[in-house]
Order: sequence, then structure tokens, then C-alpha cells
Amino acid sequence: MKRLISIGIIAGFMLAVLTVSGVFAKDVVDFNPSYGKVTFTHKKHADALKSDCLKCHHTWKKGDTSGQGCKDCHKAKAEGKASSSKDAFHKSCKGCHDEAKKAKKPTGPTGCTQCHVKGKK
Repeated sequence: MKRLISIGIIAGFMLAVLTVSGVFAKDVVDFNPSYGKVTFTHKKHADALKSDCLKCHHTWKKGDTSGQGCKDCHKAKAEGKASSSKDAFHKSCKGCHDEAKKAKKPTGPTGCTQCHVKGKK
């Protein structure tokens, strides 16, 4: 019985560590604003930032496993202290890419049509 309890505790601990590390996070997230689809690859960004979750998830607290995304706080229009989702994405995503570009580090797209891809008609 003690062995079974020990295995359960170890399994629970491992599951908690994997959840916090983002292993279960959706890898590819598509945003579909009217001006063109934006595809975001979570794993690629987490690897590049060396798992500095606070860079993007600025309200994240250690041990939180909610997987809270930007649009959970940032709505289409600004509400209270939370900026609109468009402003939050541009400040965070484009801002980070611009910083990397200025520092002559590898970066993602910085131009509108590089991120926002219009669908073929």
C-alpha cells in the first residue's frame, strides 16, 4: 500500500512539473483578425526565451497551471487597465521582435504583412 501511495505522489509531482513547464500547451495558435491570419508557435517561442514565461504571460504566478492566454484578459476593446488585444499583441509580439532586431539577434517578422497573412480567394 505504501508503494502505491508513493507511486501516486511521484506521478502527481511529475504531472505538475510537466503542466507548469508548458508541455501540454497548445503548440500552434492561430489568430484570425479581419486583416489576415497570424500563426503563433508556442514551443518555438518558449524555446527561444528559455522558458521565461513572464515575458509574455506577465500575470503568471509560479505554480499556476491555468494556461491563461492573452485574450483571457485582453478583450477586443480596452477594459480598465487591460489594453485591447490588438494593442497588447502589437506591444508584446512586435515589440519583442523589434528589440531582437535592434540587438542584431535572430527574430521573427516585424512588418504587418509578414505576420498577418491574407487568405487566398
